[in-house]
Amino acid sequence: MLLLMLLTLLSACAKNPATGNQDFVMMSETEELKIGKQAFAEFSKNLILLPESDPLAQYVNHVGQKVAATADRQDLFYHFYVVDDATINAFALPGGYIFIHRGLINHMNNEAELAAVLGHEVGHVTARHSVQQISKARAYQTALMITSVFVPIPQGATMFSDLIALSIIQGYGRDAEFQSDELSIRYLTQAGYDPNATIGILKTLKRLDEIDTLEKTDAGEKVEKYHGAFSSHPETRKRIEKSIAEAAAGQLSGGLTNRDTLLSAINGYAYGDSAEQGAVVGRRFLHPELGFQLEFPKEWVINNTPQALQARLRKQEVYFQLQLVELQKRYSVEEVLQKSFPKERNLKINSGRQAGMDYAHASIKRSAPKVSFAMIDAHVFLQGSRAFVLTMWCDRDEFDKHAADFATIAKSFRSYDKQRDGDVPRIALHQWRAGDSWQALAASNKNILGRFTADRLAALNSMGLEEKPATGSLIKIVK
Repeated sequence: MLLLMLLTLLSACAKNPATGNQDFVMMSETEELKIGKQAFAEFSKNLILLPESDPLAQYVNHVGQKVAATADRQDLFYHFYVVDDATINAFALPGGYIFIHRGLINHMNNEAELAAVLGHEVGHVTARHSVQQISKARAYQTALMITSVFVPIPQGATMFSDLIALSIIQGYGRDAEFQSDELSIRYLTQAGYDPNATIGILKTLKRLDEIDTLEKTDAGEKVEKYHGAFSSHPETRKRIEKSIAEAAAGQLSGGLTNRDTLLSAINGYAYGDSAEQGAVVGRRFLHPELGFQLEFPKEWVINNTPQALQARLRKQEVYFQLQLVELQKRYSVEEVLQKSFPKERNLKINSGRQAGMDYAHASIKRSAPKVSFAMIDAHVFLQGSRAFVLTMWCDRDEFDKHAADFATIAKSFRSYDKQRDGDVPRIALHQWRAGDSWQALAASNKNILGRFTADRLAALNSMGLEEKPATGSLIKIVK
């Protein structure tokens, strides 16, 4: 049995349909397609996808099919989907399922860049990178079984083996990402697009990474980057340099860019989170779907996550969180507040009405995230079967200093009115005029994207803050 397992590991190689190389695989194409279909069903449950009838979804599918028609593995059906959120991401599942997030599309500046990203993900499919990843995981499991029989594993070795396995199977790895970049350039060229678009979108990703670092450093947040042996993606700079070298070596230039077509396709779509997810607008947070809005004082940094709305006072240990609670039965607002802090007995609760909703408030001394000896300022607003639980906290010795900010935030909570409160930020087109600057455009829209709005507007147009478009050219802004 062990000999059979060893022979299986040694013989599990197959010709890569995209590169012609011999790759280690332990999966048939039939199994690959089955796993891809199952994975698509699971991902579809957890992602908000634009419907196939949506104009942007149709446009992305059109470009994707054009690229896929030049790719290897023509016996596969390729499917392209737009994830309706602000994430800068794209990914592929086995068998030809390609996903691209609206946030990434918004930061593209021509159709060739869209084709480049879709071509990169098609490359992961044609080169069977996910199959290789799964095969490595299976081989690791098999090898561990053999090792545990022949060699006594000392205490602690299992943890080390798991760490090695994680470094092998986490993400596609640098070589696979470089390979997909190469395949994308090939597919772009064959589809008639400018292959240099790969360089353009990689430069934009690098700028966005730099702005994210600036924002987190400015807010006092920890900057997390992926480097070293545990990075599944090569550093963007290295990918840019490699793509430039490949384009130069092949003397690749020319081809379609279709800039105006791409700009028209994304005009009017949400820039960041949609109305269904809620959106940060300067110092305000709007949630048209749930029907509320609130505002933060200056120096607060807002972060909308799928789990909760979070904020903190810049570079200080002062925090805010809002969570939605769907009630299963009728409770008074006081009962909801008490149930939100079940370990606290005899809370002194003040209640009343605010913005047409039942409202309750209490101050609680206890530990809180990132603050051991905290004073928590808790507020609950009742809206039918929904309860909005607002918690704000800081070190209890600092509470008096921040109580006014907490009160201001709580008092700003009210029902959403589109005419009064406006819409979520959306992409709009603007003709660059003599005298325009990114800073002026940011100021004219009240720094709608926060402290670094000017930087983000420049990056949205694949430029640095010091660069300017030609007078009369069409650019993207956020309104």
